[in-house]
Amino acid sequence: MAHNESNIVFPQRVQRRFIQLYKELPCLWDRKCLTYKHKGSRQQAVDRLTELVQEYDKSATRVHVLRKIESLRACMRREYKKVINSGRKANGEYVHVPNLWYYKQLSFVFGDSVAKHEMPEPENEPEEEEMDRIEFITDDSYENHEVDSYSELRSSDEIHSPSQKFNDDKGKRLCTEVEDEYDAIGVNVAAKLRGLRPEMRILAEKLINDVLFQAQMNGLNSSTSLRNQDSLK
Repeated sequence: MAHNESNIVFPQRVQRRFIQLYKELPCLWDRKCLTYKHKGSRQQAVDRLTELVQEYDKSATRVHVLRKIESLRACMRREYKKVINSGRKANGEYVHVPNLWYYKQLSFVFGDSVAKHEMPEPENEPEEEEMDRIEFITDDSYENHEVDSYSELRSSDEIHSPSQKFNDDKGKRLCTEVEDEYDAIGVNVAAKLRGLRPEMRILAEKLINDVLFQAQMNGLNSSTSLRNQDSLK
């Protein structure tokens, strides 16, 4: 799987359609599905999701789709963990209200083993199911990579290790919602900065900040340009 492809933004309206179609493709998430381990069926399912996203962004690829699936499910795991931990602190009473807008819509990926828990969601009443595996599907292979199960989250205490902090921080980045076009621009710029050499990245950040400063001072117009002397004219 290529990891150097630029990210694309999934507006909420696209995510809703994406999740709904994902639900209609149980071979990607339901281990009880007869075609869950059928390579051809799974490939076709990913292709359908890719075609859906390409309706919005022609540059979308299978890699973007697989990353999005990983992101959505990682966010669901994090949110469920918060619920479990708040339940421990409240003597079994679930006090944390999931704040992911798609929590209910994506709840079909949970397992029946935790369906007995009830959480106070004003608008969302998800069917909680155990989600103990996440699929990382590449163009070359279809592999199942084990991840922490929700049952393990219930039975083990949090360990605040450096590696866990890294994973938590990564999860927070995955779960960041894009609210408007400015967030989308930020995601796009960040993706491009990551691909630069360190010295080029520093210079690019300086120039971006210079442009923003001039804009805040109403110093930009349609003829504004950057010169080799790094000055705005």
